[in-house]
Amino acid sequence: MKKAWFIAMKEWREILRDFYVMGILVFLPLTMVGTLVLLIHFYMTFFLQNLDKVQLMLSSMPSAYLKGLSGYSDIQKVAILPIKIVGLPFFLLIPLLMSGIITSDSFAGERERNTLEPLLTAPVTDRQLLLGKILTPFVPALVVTWASFALLTKGVSKLINPHFLSPVFPDTIWIVSVALVVPLFLAGAVLAEILISARASSVKAASALNMLLSFPVLGVMLMQSTGFVLFSARTLPWMLLSLAALDAALFTAGLRVLRDKGLRG
Repeated sequence: MKKAWFIAMKEWREILRDFYVMGILVFLPLTMVGTLVLLIHFYMTFFLQNLDKVQLMLSSMPSAYLKGLSGYSDIQKVAILPIKIVGLPFFLLIPLLMSGIITSDSFAGERERNTLEPLLTAPVTDRQLLLGKILTPFVPALVVTWASFALLTKGVSKLINPHFLSPVFPDTIWIVSVALVVPLFLAGAVLAEILISARASSVKAASALNMLLSFPVLGVMLMQSTGFVLFSARTLPWMLLSLAALDAALFTAGLRVLRDKGLRG
């Protein structure tokens, strides 16, 4: 494991020297979180100033959401619904985008710089090399995501919680999802991105292919917005088990790719 951390720290030093990558890693999540908080602010302001439209809005919401809010007033439902509908899928996009920026350069970048062969002949095992490549994007992407969640919590709680007798955001589903679902999802995303980078002919090609990974997340956002799939106490255990199984399968595939003739003889 020490050698895996050594590989990751070597690549982190290179990332810290890249002003543009660091700028994106800081600016993009701040922009996304700020945009979400502003949208919720404008949404709530509109309905608080147009109470006659509250019932119309609630009648268009998926019944699956409204069932869990039966004890709340209409204004309270309006306050909590936006973050419940878009918030958690939104937090899958942040780690996906953050890791994709770094992972595109994983093997494709090594190949372009002619440093892939020395890396593959280094005295490390396949598992250590793959773990090092995973840690490189995983740690900064997870730290950025959790920091973004802390900022979102501070901003949204000030907008929502005053409408309730006791704080309702973040709730247990949010905390468990960010603490467990996000890391498992991120691990799978990183492994998929590494597999793409290992097969791509260039960093540009890897970056383009990595963009395709955003479509499943957009699909989850769509299903969440319609109530077809909900982040709930009943669905979370299945999500966690499914993601863990997917991560294990992708890790095995990653080891297989390293042992392939094209990468590691």
